[in-house]
Amino acid sequence: MVSAIRYRELILKLIQQSSGHLTAEQIFLQAKEIKPAIVMATVYNNLAALVEDGLIRKVKVYGQADCYDKTLSQHDHLICDCCGRLADITIGDFAAELEQRLGVHVESYELNVHYICEECAAKESSALLKSK
Repeated sequence: MVSAIRYRELILKLIQQSSGHLTAEQIFLQAKEIKPAIVMATVYNNLAALVEDGLIRKVKVYGQADCYDKTLSQHDHLICDCCGRLADITIGDFAAELEQRLGVHVESYELNVHYICEECAAKESSALLKSK
């Protein structure tokens, strides 16, 4: 039982120290460098427990691996459709606006805004210029 707690603490620490949103595989690879005996199932089980305990947030992105977020306050995500980059955005109290428009209580929501990031847009522009 003690090692399970240590794994959970390690996984939480890796997520909290990350500057972005990590996938389970990225967490596994980082954890394996510190604890070589860790297995992928341990990572998945601990991620599920950390989400259930409200210590991290699972971000579901269609067509990509789920990511894990240390920011628990309500926020949304920008997702680049070219490179998959995931960034936090805050739109404001969108739940209140939905409640007012729909006339129902909104328990929670997840909003993913798809766009093309500046780097990918610049690469596309550069490729178009070269092809002319």
